[in-house]
Amino acid sequence: MKGGRKAGSAPAERILAAAKGEFAERGFTGSRVESIARRAGVNPALVLYYFKSKEALYTAILREIFGEFDREDLIVRLKDFHLRPPQKLYIAVYLIVRLFLKPRDPDYYRIIFHELADGGPHLKEMALEFIIPERREMVLRIIQEGIASGDFRPCSPLLVVQGIFSFVTNLVLFSNVYSESPLNELLNGENAEPMVLDHLLRYVYMELDPLREDVRLPELPREIIQLLDEIIKKY
Repeated sequence: MKGGRKAGSAPAERILAAAKGEFAERGFTGSRVESIARRAGVNPALVLYYFKSKEALYTAILREIFGEFDREDLIVRLKDFHLRPPQKLYIAVYLIVRLFLKPRDPDYYRIIFHELADGGPHLKEMALEFIIPERREMVLRIIQEGIASGDFRPCSPLLVVQGIFSFVTNLVLFSNVYSESPLNELLNGENAEPMVLDHLLRYVYMELDPLREDVRLPELPREIIQLLDEIIKKY
């Protein structure tokens, strides 16, 4: 387990659950170790024994929200398929959309909103540790490889990557804002996930298409889709 927890500890799990509720209600600045301890039914000293500080406890929560999947294992398992950049990009977008749209605890979103309202100081650390190297750089390298091979047209890879992540992040974090709009019905419909995935894939491949013709999405072996779904289920 991460963030300073002692693995397999019931008190630590209670403290973490209590902290999640406290941070969701009050944000990092407004939360107190004493209040978290009361929620968990433990002494404040025990909170500090397991997590050292309020900041370490908050970081543990953020790690649960932004924790990485095993990218190296995925790369190793995909090597035998000899994929070209368009197929690699399909895999990356598939994972991004399905992981972002996967139902999460509502408290996680409340914590992020509080963090953003405070200027996002802790998110910067998470971005440097997980989001940028584990996700954005992976997509960036795929696009750069595709440009070099001629599969993608010359463009600004950084802006394409930003567009991909901004699209899914906006849909997820601001879903409550859309609650009274037609978009809410679309996003909560039975086919929301495949619809969003197809839209984003076509948008991205149209942007990268060297011939600017009708977009044809690359096909992936069924074994790869099964592998990706395994990863999403575990995450």
